[in-house]
Amino acid sequence: MPTLADRSDLAPRARHLLAQQLAECGALLEPLLRNVLDDLEHELFRIAEQSSGGQAQHEAMEAVKEVKRNRPRFQGRLMGFMERRFASAGRPQAEDASTHRNAGAGDLALVDPHEFDETMALDDLSTRTELHAGNAIFDLCHRYAVLVAAPPLDNEALPPGPHILASVLSEAAADLGLQREHRLLFYRLCDRRLFGAAESLYGRLNEHLKSSGILPDLRSYLPKRAPSDPRPTSAASAPDEASAASPIAPATNFTPPAAPPMSELHSLLDARRQALHPEARAAAAQSAQFASMPELQEALSALQALPSRKAGAPKAGERLTGDLLAQLRRGAHGDTVQLQPEHRDALDLVGLLYDQLLTETRSEGVAQQLLANLQVPLLRVALSDNDFFTVRNHPARRLLNLVLETANLWLDRSDDHFDVALNQRLQRSVDRVASEYQGDLGVIKREADDLDSHLRLLSRRAEIAERRQVEAAQGRDRLRDARAAASDAIGKRLAGHKTTPLVRSLLENAWTDALTLTLLREGENSEAYRRRLAAADQLLGSSVERDDAKLASDLNHGLTQVGLQANEADQITRYALDMPQRTASQAAAPPPSQTELLIRLKSRHKPGDDEPATPADAGPRKLTLTPSERRALETLKQLPFGSWLEFTINQQGQKVARKLAWFAPTSGRCLLVNARGAAAPERTLDQIARMMARGQVRLIPRQDGGMIDRAWNALVTGLRKFSRSNQPTEPAA
Repeated sequence: MPTLADRSDLAPRARHLLAQQLAECGALLEPLLRNVLDDLEHELFRIAEQSSGGQAQHEAMEAVKEVKRNRPRFQGRLMGFMERRFASAGRPQAEDASTHRNAGAGDLALVDPHEFDETMALDDLSTRTELHAGNAIFDLCHRYAVLVAAPPLDNEALPPGPHILASVLSEAAADLGLQREHRLLFYRLCDRRLFGAAESLYGRLNEHLKSSGILPDLRSYLPKRAPSDPRPTSAASAPDEASAASPIAPATNFTPPAAPPMSELHSLLDARRQALHPEARAAAAQSAQFASMPELQEALSALQALPSRKAGAPKAGERLTGDLLAQLRRGAHGDTVQLQPEHRDALDLVGLLYDQLLTETRSEGVAQQLLANLQVPLLRVALSDNDFFTVRNHPARRLLNLVLETANLWLDRSDDHFDVALNQRLQRSVDRVASEYQGDLGVIKREADDLDSHLRLLSRRAEIAERRQVEAAQGRDRLRDARAAASDAIGKRLAGHKTTPLVRSLLENAWTDALTLTLLREGENSEAYRRRLAAADQLLGSSVERDDAKLASDLNHGLTQVGLQANEADQITRYALDMPQRTASQAAAPPPSQTELLIRLKSRHKPGDDEPATPADAGPRKLTLTPSERRALETLKQLPFGSWLEFTINQQGQKVARKLAWFAPTSGRCLLVNARGAAAPERTLDQIARMMARGQVRLIPRQDGGMIDRAWNALVTGLRKFSRSNQPTEPAA
């Protein structure tokens, strides 16, 4: 296996610090893993004692023997795997267990349920550890990037990070000779031990690098939290826009007003039915054959098993009623069978609720297909349990809310990277309910709890990703502002002077970058910044008497800081100050000409060249905003970070939700992210204001409950309005 000694591309000090970090990890993990193995032996003994003989007891005792036999070399094997990860820091990740778990996320393939259980256990271990020590891991990613001369590492690529640690534990567990159930037990025990010690572990690794001079003054720039009471918007904004402050996420705590009792719902439905179909009551009264609850459940069970329920949009209420009656009429009562009034009301309420939900879900997404798969099981719950309509924390309503909000928000097919794994997780939960529910509400409750736990982990992971995007956006904004200030200072000095092409190119390119770097590190009022401005003045013939030796030293220092080689910087400085070039030895090549150096200065890579240009950098050429666009811009500037916007992205009316994670009011630059914390295409506040004035963007109001609550409240409100509007004209109807 590769070792740190093989990394000849790293500086000796970097290899030395990485070796020290590896040793620090070994010292910190050794007692934790020893305790984990002790716990594992204890748990295996307990399993053997509680087993009444047979295969389970034999397997547990054999596992104890394997743990005792292999534990002396376990620590060494694990640290060997860790060193391999340290040796590959900053390079493309090798094909290991963690890579196999993430690779092929977009491939369609059968998954071994045993392998899936282990993968989920390791993912939970790494995610919980990552969330518990997110700040320390975030800082450690930046410090390791300095060691390996790379951009900030992702959490998944951090050598001592929780994801790689989970992968290493998986490889090391294979050497223990344990069966799958016992490996899962081992992972749970590791999770328990590492979760509590994660913050201390990564804190000590950070302190070691900090004391060694690796980013000792690193500070995390975090976005402001959205206040509980949003700031008032301008008078031009709508009242519902003023409350758009909180992120929309799968809601599990429902807080709207209390639902009406079933007696009121029956009355509202009677009024609606009498107004729409006055002959229905008489027809129903003539029928003496009503289906019983067992017959209803048996008929719905048959509909639930039909393969046609597995795809397509939900059936309309009338069509579902027709299918149910057709299934009932195959029984003993024949064509005379009817639904009892309370059963008819439950069926109508579920149909109306589904109609309302269809208006809130995207037709191009997967939410409607999931709705279709849950329709019959939820109808069976509603028929047998009136609490479905009156209790907002009912397990069935909670599951439906989690599935719909997750599909509607997280599974956005307009994104470049569709979350196939989450889609499969939702499909699996829904299919399990559709196939296993036969009246036991515990099936639905277990799926709701499992899905809720998984979504909480995803939400915390999205918070970490969003914070990293905000940090990067703030860094880009500071770089652009510093570069603009440096360019302006040099431009003012060049405006009144004539100079040689080499000096002009030197000041407009490399020296502007040196001023930008000084502004970022020291600030505008620092002595270093004033000295570099004075150096530019002296190059342009300032009246202050100049010291060529001191000026040459300052120029060389600044040029080497922005990436020029020492000999190249010295040659440029000598040409700029009319100093003679150093004499070339016979073996060395002659010094380049001024023309060659001028071409190098103009073609060199500049800080910020990799960032896309935005209209915020266009300066005077920016288009003037109309009055309505200015009002929209003021509304945007009053929003707290974390507000959600809905964008219409094409002529077909397809919409996507994006969070306004951060913006700079002065420059107009902003950061939009999706639900997973990934950055959306860059836009400015001016652009968003123009789109808002044209109706292509709207603020998403603050959501106090889940989708089910909002749909249910709209349903009840509509029934009440319908009842009131039809009450005076009831006889004419």
